[in-house]
Amino acid sequence: MISGVPYERVVALSPHFDDAVLSVGGLLADLTGRTLVVTVHGGSPADDAPSDWDRLCGFASASAASSARGREDRVACDVIGAEWTHLPLPDGAYGAPASVDALTDALRANVTEDTLVLVPAGVCHHADHHRTRDTALGALAELGVGQAWLYADQPYASRSDHWGGPGAETLADEVWRERMTSVLGRFGLTEARTLRLTAETWAVKHRAILAYASQLGPLATYAGHFLALDGPLRTEMIWQVGLRPTP
Repeated sequence: MISGVPYERVVALSPHFDDAVLSVGGLLADLTGRTLVVTVHGGSPADDAPSDWDRLCGFASASAASSARGREDRVACDVIGAEWTHLPLPDGAYGAPASVDALTDALRANVTEDTLVLVPAGVCHHADHHRTRDTALGALAELGVGQAWLYADQPYASRSDHWGGPGAETLADEVWRERMTSVLGRFGLTEARTLRLTAETWAVKHRAILAYASQLGPLATYAGHFLALDGPLRTEMIWQVGLRPTP
């Protein structure tokens, strides 16, 4: 439990259907309180031709990919005991959304003083992750409620030479620091935690990850043996954000 305080509600923001579970599925399974996973880019794009990634995953159309991945996410969320919601924004591979008001509205509707909000750190180069992070932190700062922690985005984070060690906690990775410049400059990070999952928690997270069957082959090509028993996904990393902007 983070900071030893029980949370009435936990809201995890997932840029895409699998990001939150890959990155903090163990933490979500362990936390008390009502848990909601919000997939931000969870809508079907207007253009039905599949993106390069969706084609790599075997989908003949964007709508087929969105529908199948949504079903996978619902199963994964059920495994970790979380509720789910899919916002109507399309995956950025189909073009950046004209507005992210849906994310701001979702935060207003679901975040109270006793809510823990888990936000992608954006240690990858993916614009959808950065868009989710920056929009969420701006909205939470304006609301003035909730407690926000960034999570290291997987499987991208595990490719760092510092993964799982103190170098990562202190942002010794220069690439991470560069990609998190907007957070460090505007808000600052007040605490870091490295979480090593127990065998029992890992078993739950592993079962949830397996629900994302369409993604596992291409992800393994990118990240290697990322599902190994003692592999990178058994470690999770989070940083607390100071939601009062620095002067």
